[in-house]
Amino acid sequence: MRSRAFFFFTAVCCLGLSLQADRTVVRIDAAKGFEKPEVRNAVAFAVSAPVSEIAHRGEKGKPRDAGVAGLLQLNSPQVPGSPTNFPHDLDAFLTRPSAVPMPTPLLSFDGLSNFDNIDAYGLVIIPPDITGDVGPNHYVQAVNALVRVFDKAGTPITAPFRMSSLFSGLGTPCSTRDDGDPIVAYDPLADRWLLSQYCNQFPPFRQMIAISKTGDPNGAYFVYEYVMPNVRLNDFSKFGVWTDAYYMSTEEYTGSDYIGAGVFAFDRARMLAGDPAASYIYFSRPSDSTDRRRNLLPSDLDGIRPPPGRMPNIFVSYTATEYGDAQDAVRLFDFHADFETPASSTFTERPDSPLPVAAFDPTSPAGRADITQPDPGEKLDSNSDRVNYRVAYRNYGMQESLVFNQTVRLTQEPEPYRAGVRLYELRRSASTMFTVADQSTIGDTTSSRWIGSAAQDHLGDVAVGYNFVADGKPPSVLYTGRLNGGPSGVFRDEGSIVAGDGVQKAFGWRWGDYATLTVDPVDDCTFWLSGEYYTKASQQVSDFTWLTRIGTFRFSECPDAPRSTISGSVTNAVTGAPISGAIVSAAAFSRSTSPAGSYQNMLIIPGTYTVKAAAKGYRTQSINLTLSAGDSAVQNFALQPEAVIESSDVAITSESCAINGAAEPGETLSYAISLRNNGVQSTQNLTAALQASGSISSPGGPQNYGSLTAGGPAVTRNFSFTISPGISCGSTVMLTLVLQDGAENLGAISIPLQTGVPRIAFRENFDHTPQARLPLRWTRSAAGNTNMPDAPRNWRISMARAASGSKSVFSPDLNQVGVGEMVSPVFLLSTPNARLTFQNWYDLETTFLRNRLYDGSVLEIKVGDNSFTDIVAAGGAFESGGYDGTIDSCCSNPLGGHMGWSGRSGVNQTSEFITTAVRLPASAAGQKVQLRWRIGTDVGTFREGQYIDDILITDGYTCNCIQ
Repeated sequence: MRSRAFFFFTAVCCLGLSLQADRTVVRIDAAKGFEKPEVRNAVAFAVSAPVSEIAHRGEKGKPRDAGVAGLLQLNSPQVPGSPTNFPHDLDAFLTRPSAVPMPTPLLSFDGLSNFDNIDAYGLVIIPPDITGDVGPNHYVQAVNALVRVFDKAGTPITAPFRMSSLFSGLGTPCSTRDDGDPIVAYDPLADRWLLSQYCNQFPPFRQMIAISKTGDPNGAYFVYEYVMPNVRLNDFSKFGVWTDAYYMSTEEYTGSDYIGAGVFAFDRARMLAGDPAASYIYFSRPSDSTDRRRNLLPSDLDGIRPPPGRMPNIFVSYTATEYGDAQDAVRLFDFHADFETPASSTFTERPDSPLPVAAFDPTSPAGRADITQPDPGEKLDSNSDRVNYRVAYRNYGMQESLVFNQTVRLTQEPEPYRAGVRLYELRRSASTMFTVADQSTIGDTTSSRWIGSAAQDHLGDVAVGYNFVADGKPPSVLYTGRLNGGPSGVFRDEGSIVAGDGVQKAFGWRWGDYATLTVDPVDDCTFWLSGEYYTKASQQVSDFTWLTRIGTFRFSECPDAPRSTISGSVTNAVTGAPISGAIVSAAAFSRSTSPAGSYQNMLIIPGTYTVKAAAKGYRTQSINLTLSAGDSAVQNFALQPEAVIESSDVAITSESCAINGAAEPGETLSYAISLRNNGVQSTQNLTAALQASGSISSPGGPQNYGSLTAGGPAVTRNFSFTISPGISCGSTVMLTLVLQDGAENLGAISIPLQTGVPRIAFRENFDHTPQARLPLRWTRSAAGNTNMPDAPRNWRISMARAASGSKSVFSPDLNQVGVGEMVSPVFLLSTPNARLTFQNWYDLETTFLRNRLYDGSVLEIKVGDNSFTDIVAAGGAFESGGYDGTIDSCCSNPLGGHMGWSGRSGVNQTSEFITTAVRLPASAAGQKVQLRWRIGTDVGTFREGQYIDDILITDGYTCNCIQ
């Protein structure tokens, strides 16, 4: 792992995951491998205070003569050296200079620096990991470990502030940490800001995401904390803005071993609305090596023309012969995220991938000491094993483009290592495949250029910014580019954002993991670049007092992009009061209204649009507008308030047969249905009429709810109906109520009803069994070190912890080799739909990072006369609370090599009861079945153990109503 962290890592062995074949649908399950996407909601949500309150305006810290108070630096795995079994590729695609220089900077001003970290934290932090983005009126920059907002003249609007100050309202351990890997991204379609960083306090690790409530980065933010889907470190998290989701990639580690890439889609629509239930969809791409090599990056939308249709986000990676791959190539993957039916989501390699490219060499010298600085500077890490941030996507209407870069080797050993920037542009026309339109390497054999960032303006002109150093020239921030349609491989003479005259000294090696080049969404011509440098003065203060510079430039040949704007206000048509948080949309473009009810500068492509204003509790209003380039329309909306009727409770009040609290086929029932008005307008005379359907017959007449006060209490009325005798027991039927308030039709609401009663095949809560024993017909056994009696290892009833009642069943985690097992009584299953749930608490020995699972437990099943088999191998499937990983075989654990539970249950720093839910094998239908829980321990230390409570096995549904 290559990003900054606050703890040290230990060496670990890999999990044994292997790379899948090309062009296969990649579906991952953390416990089983390639199967399905994983979906998780945020574990915490809040609304932050406005940034304007968090960070009052102030000046940045000044250089000081005092010694540095401390140092935060990652002590992490080294970059693999160049393999000896493959020859180095000689790059034949070096760029050629043109006679035209790059334009000089329009702006060049100081960004955040390590002096700001000294002021904020009393120490310096490396590397800076510079990121930033530009909106209509602001530039927001973030580094490890601060954020600052500037206006577009380069004037600071806020003092530097900790990103964690946005998350403090979450009240979680991660809400006060600034572990780094920051990201700033501007969403040009919604005029929102995304700020994110990871939290590595304890596994499972977290991703913290803040979404601005409006287009003002100085305002309040919706803030989310997401737990990663496994115990892998979510390093190098990078985001891409898209129409349906905010996509993220991570480099996953267990301990110091690189495991592969994680890819995520966060529900953009829900996050923009501030919905606490906003979820993510996750897949994993395992690596064929525990050394970090290759990566995946999502594409990130530039400009304001969205991708066509429901186009999936495109992730980019590469192959290289130096890694044992068959060819040097670019790989492209489609991530289709389906938030309505997450199981339908896919992560697939595109049919036009891999794309062969000119030979390149992504390796660098062993370790981090790669790039030579002038004395007294140390050698710097080239970060040559990855695609560099960002993958910039453009839709030009008739053509789409992807632009990205990576650092490559330009000299062979034993010559001094020199790095260059390999730049790619991929293009495709409508409905065709991507092809390589340009592949150029910027560099020479006497200097180094590395960690680049590339983008295009609205004409397709390409620019790339990067670090530069030569033997006699300290690190500087340079940029180059070429016009669209110009000769391939011919780039303009380099421009400079800042020429450093200092170097980084001592043992740090790190020069950031990424920089960011973005494009102004207003003129769509001006590039904004953030980079790192030193001065002699900053070099003298400490070895690591880096500075950053923010600069802008544009091609003189690029005219401002044609734009139209829409602004206005949204008010209550009855009271005239402003409506805050209303969404005004025109095709893919949207804005959210401020507390004053206004929305500003919705940038759109000139054309004809249906502009809509919508807010909960109001009727949507639509207006057609046609705008030409340069038009600025003022469009106000006055929304009619309306009632929003929702069901708050449903309960059976009478049954015609089989009095069991459940609807059954053929049964006549009465239900008390409670309705609440969550809108803005109160009802005057609300009636609800139950509709007949193929599942519902003989509905009674409409029920009168009268006046439902907006935001007031629920009102309950009874409805009678008959369930069709022809439906299947266990199916779900829908009650549809048509709502009418006087002459106004308020639409309909649907209420699902589950038919039948779950058939209980087995249950046990352990509350009626004396301590130290097991319930009747349960058995236990133990086997272990001959010097220890079996009794301490036995499963037994305990009052120490319980999910319900006062007791549970418990097995300790001992510091001796052995296994303790507990076997359930025999029970009979009748259907292929049996499901097991139980409450699971465990604290079993692992390393802190849980990269070595020393002690662990498993669940096994015996079907008929077969032997006990692991629940997954037998055909079962975890729905929640599944295994944590592979139990280590290092230290004589009898369960070594098995998937199992280990570490701490739950997502917090201390163990907690979690619900483990398992679909039992369909093959168990009609069979006698037993379950067996086993805990295996090794020669190492001990932990508390495992508690099991509230075991329940359901086996389909029963219906007893006979007509």
